[in-house]
Amino acid sequence: MARSIIIAAALAALTVPVGLAADGSNDGALSVKRGKGAIVLKLKGTVIGRLGNGRVQVRDFRPFDTVEPKLTGCKPRVKHPSVGVSVCQGRLLGFRVVDGRFNVTVRGTGISISAVGRGPFTVDGSGELGPDDGVMSIDEQPYESLPDELTAFYLGTPPRPRR
Repeated sequence: MARSIIIAAALAALTVPVGLAADGSNDGALSVKRGKGAIVLKLKGTVIGRLGNGRVQVRDFRPFDTVEPKLTGCKPRVKHPSVGVSVCQGRLLGFRVVDGRFNVTVRGTGISISAVGRGPFTVDGSGELGPDDGVMSIDEQPYESLPDELTAFYLGTPPRPRR
């Protein structure tokens, strides 16, 4: 019985941050599988991902809050070139930014991303150089190849233009 309670509490602790990130109908969802190229997300929300080989940079616009970006697999370690900026480079990298306002730049191969939130993002697949550049899905639409040229998108409902 006690074991069941501990397991249930652990699962709740893992799922609550993603649920809180999707706090309104204005949020969108992005999924990238087997990506090759560059993806830049400028979001308010949550991003979880991994990278087979390459570089991840996270700029946290609230660097002094209690939520910090999590970067794993960095060789030799995470670098902080300025306040609120974390850079990770190497093979088999992992990254997670939960319920924040940030920019995440990912360049490399084997890119997998799950994101929920609002904001602009760009994708530049490198499929024009030969092999497949991976696939992406926005708001549960069917998966499509990453664009071969730099293409801008907006995740979630865009803000209304000011008059």
